[in-house]
Amino acid sequence: MKSALPLVSQVKEADQIFLLMKEEYRISRNVRLAWFLGKLNQVIWPVSTPELLHSENELDLLSILPKGWQPEPNDSAQPYVLVPSTRASFLARRYRFVIQLDLSPSTRIVDDGTGEMIFDEVFHALSRCLTGLVQPFKVPGTEQLFRPNIFITILAYSSIIGLSSHQVCSQDFRWRAGIFIMLWEIHFFWKKHQNL
Repeated sequence: MKSALPLVSQVKEADQIFLLMKEEYRISRNVRLAWFLGKLNQVIWPVSTPELLHSENELDLLSILPKGWQPEPNDSAQPYVLVPSTRASFLARRYRFVIQLDLSPSTRIVDDGTGEMIFDEVFHALSRCLTGLVQPFKVPGTEQLFRPNIFITILAYSSIIGLSSHQVCSQDFRWRAGIFIMLWEIHFFWKKHQNL
């Protein structure tokens, strides 16, 4: 045990770590905390891509960033010490988003500044939001492209529909099937209900 102490003192402290959670079920905060406490003040290093592909672990360490890290090529497989001040970010393999749109009659008003209906502005903002959500990204400190499965539900609120519950325009829509189809459905839904 004493032989490990000099090694720990020679290794840089981890400022931030990124962990990937198992897909089959939700990993509780208790399991995440237990992982962190179990590794505290120990030397840690990220898993390699081949290990990650065949991993059965609930949590896999994807990346470790030292203090003052800058996005530049570095040795990402380098070991670091997990300390109490290390920030941990847990990434899921799939996410669900619920977005509620206001489709009440007030969205039919024309904005004097742009000359567009407010709904058109809401619709453009939604399309930019969805486009941003579905973009793959690199986990900081790695060259791995992260592309989680994203499921989106769109709810519409409109006082003119006269229902006590919100209308579902699109439910659990998987983004890879086509964002433009979802946007068309939402636009069609609004056009259909604007004359009620």
